[in-house]
Amino acid sequence: MNQKKNASASQEDLSSLSVRRRQEILDERENRKKTRIYAIVAIVVAILVAALLIWDSGLIQRNATAYKVDDYSFSVADANYYFYSQYNSYAPYGVNYGLDTSVSLKEQEFAEGQTWYDFLLESAESEMREVAFLCSQAKANGYQLSDEGKASVDSAVQSVKDVAAQSGVSASTYLNYAYGRYMTLSAYKSAVTDQVLAQEYSNYITDSYEITDEELNTYYQENSLSFDDFDYEAYVIYLGLAAEHDEEGNPLDFDPDELAAAQAELQSRAEQLKTVMETGTDEEIAAAVSEVGAGDMSGLPSSSLSYYSFGQWLADNARTSGEVGIVDQTNTDSSGEEYVSAVYVVRYNGRSLDEYYAANFYNLLIQADAIASEDTEAETQYDWETAKTEIDALQADWLANGGDADSFLAIAEENTDGSTTEYTHVAKGAQNTEVDEWLFGTEHQSGDYAVIEDSALHGYRLVYFTGYDEQLYWQYVASNAISSQRYNDWVSAAEETQVTTATSFISYVG
Repeated sequence: MNQKKNASASQEDLSSLSVRRRQEILDERENRKKTRIYAIVAIVVAILVAALLIWDSGLIQRNATAYKVDDYSFSVADANYYFYSQYNSYAPYGVNYGLDTSVSLKEQEFAEGQTWYDFLLESAESEMREVAFLCSQAKANGYQLSDEGKASVDSAVQSVKDVAAQSGVSASTYLNYAYGRYMTLSAYKSAVTDQVLAQEYSNYITDSYEITDEELNTYYQENSLSFDDFDYEAYVIYLGLAAEHDEEGNPLDFDPDELAAAQAELQSRAEQLKTVMETGTDEEIAAAVSEVGAGDMSGLPSSSLSYYSFGQWLADNARTSGEVGIVDQTNTDSSGEEYVSAVYVVRYNGRSLDEYYAANFYNLLIQADAIASEDTEAETQYDWETAKTEIDALQADWLANGGDADSFLAIAEENTDGSTTEYTHVAKGAQNTEVDEWLFGTEHQSGDYAVIEDSALHGYRLVYFTGYDEQLYWQYVASNAISSQRYNDWVSAAEETQVTTATSFISYVG
């Protein structure tokens, strides 16, 4: 009602004015209306420009959810952390995997029907599912990151800053290069924190498993080939047919008649050697081995036997001392048909479980420099004397400063010419010969040390022994295997019920 009165009054006011004045007022009103419209348009444009600038900065994409696992969300930055962690593990060795780092990942085939991008994204999603589950479980059960874990996160962040500084760039620039344009230092720290928490909780769970003696013994019985020492002699006789190839270098199948004749002859030679091994002397066996053209396969470590068909024959509990057997080694032709490509003639003498404790030690290596020579065909000579002088000086310095684990690490950290490593759960045969003999040739006490020449590494190693494991080595391996299986079953069962969602922002990953 009031609006109508105002409008009527306004019209009356205009009607009383001259035509010129009336037009001036109408023009003024129209200009004010246009000004308001222009102002609104300017505000809208400013908002759009700001939004575009924010979008172009990556702020929106960086924090947007790219992947969800149940209620656990991973931002674009998080997902890129896992994606590029996968990528960075392959890139340095790309040539070995068929990865060309100069070509788009989406244009390179990893496997049939799958690009490298697909493979890396699937690997990242798999890791995110496990991290989400473990972090959720940790939170639900009141598990918090340990002080050691926090220190590990801080160390990772500091390493980024240090590497960036050494490269003459900012930490953000370095992270953008290593993990994509949406990574920031805070996002990196957050992702590393989740990953360290997941790893800690994983260890917490596996360490909590109680493994019974019955479970350990069952595992041993099922995997004795990996643990037992076997006393045996084995000889291999190969099929006497030379492989032929087509113009493209592909192997051709053997002629069926020739193959049958060669296999019959192979079995005949094997039987000949078997007879001599059952009753002959060492000299007679050696002569028979030479006559049938066999190669010696005796003395392989237990850890290698599983790769050979005669390994399972040796591991069969039905074996008796002195028993000799013939074990076939098969291959397949282009049509998938199997044929005997070689035979092993094996004599079983016995087996035993080597019950020993694995070793733990610190190691400082000083390698001898190669001596320059103009003779390119001559065997390389090394300056062993200088290396020995240097390792002796380090040992003297270490002993003068306490001769314990802390002073060993301190001396090692100051020494930039050598490499220091902490070895744990070291099994027999895992180290080069000289070190292996020192570790297991005689029993040691925590604190024992020695300077050992390592011919394979062309250097000297200062070894500081810290102790043996509490479990026998085979029990340690079995416990880890059983715990790992339990853990994997637990995680797999949980992942089967997970609800995962890749949002549209997953396209900003990689």
